[in-house]
Amino acid sequence: MVRANPLRYIRRMRNRFFLWLYNYPAPVEIDWARLPGDLPPNDVRYYLAILQHVDALLPDGGLTFVLTWHFDTFHEVMKDAIVLLIGDEYQQVPRYQRRVRAIFKNGGVRGEPLSKALRMPLPLAWRVMLRDARSSIFRAWRWWQRESPRRAVTPMYEIPAGYHSLLEVEPATVENRPVDVFFAGTPASSGRMGFWRASAMTRKLMTRALARAQAEIPGAKIDCMMVSVNSGRLSPEIYTQKLASAKIALAPRGNMEETNRLIEGAKLGCVVVSEALPARWYFHGCPAVILPRWSEFPRILNSLLGNPARMKELSARGRQWWDSTVSEKAVAAYIARQVSRTR
Repeated sequence: MVRANPLRYIRRMRNRFFLWLYNYPAPVEIDWARLPGDLPPNDVRYYLAILQHVDALLPDGGLTFVLTWHFDTFHEVMKDAIVLLIGDEYQQVPRYQRRVRAIFKNGGVRGEPLSKALRMPLPLAWRVMLRDARSSIFRAWRWWQRESPRRAVTPMYEIPAGYHSLLEVEPATVENRPVDVFFAGTPASSGRMGFWRASAMTRKLMTRALARAQAEIPGAKIDCMMVSVNSGRLSPEIYTQKLASAKIALAPRGNMEETNRLIEGAKLGCVVVSEALPARWYFHGCPAVILPRWSEFPRILNSLLGNPARMKELSARGRQWWDSTVSEKAVAAYIARQVSRTR
């Protein structure tokens, strides 16, 4: 006697998405048709767009995603959820690591090797090493505080920092832009802790290099603004307009190794000049011009301005890298692949 196979009922459920900003007392469920009206004009737009693409790539998956800036606090909606953890400067391990399904975080999941810091100029090297030592203490403390230590370790994946104060525009081709070099950021000495921060020293070294470049190449149009974006002095509209008008975008490191400026410049087709980049999957193939130290910038600038064909090629490669690797759609595809492996 042949028995018929029993019927299998497969219940497909929609994915759920939650946003937990710093000023929210608890995660807020996202309705893509009615996003919260108080969203700040910062990188939250980048990560929400990523999640929208993930939703399209994993339809009816019954998965829960939480976009959060919280490292210590756990909410019940995060249980067995996929967490996008934003704003980490110290490669921390969140306390709730073992209570969620997967974590995708910017800022990296491990520090850079000591050998990299030792190749930097001394005023920057000791600040970077101090920052890395502090990060190691943070990581050890987070590991010690982790919850549910008997559960299997939850995988953590690196995702890019994305863009911050950038609006959608269609820029002119790089050869038709009126400004040669652009940078906008906080002054090197800003804040009481500025002396200790690697980002502050980097800006000092960069500012000196820009002054030398202007003296050695008098015809170069350099627009360097030591102001805070989004502080009322430089709005996202003005920042986007200025970046889209520049041939070369400077992307000095922040307190961590990577910066939004690199991705913003690539997205708008600028030739990006940056310090050494960390070894993360999304920087493979990045066409940024890498400076061993900022004192090399006048020579690099003279070389770039004297070679329009190379500038055009680097601009096109930057746009291709954005599209293929760090755009919202590309990062969503990476997340979807990793999530599929954990199910």
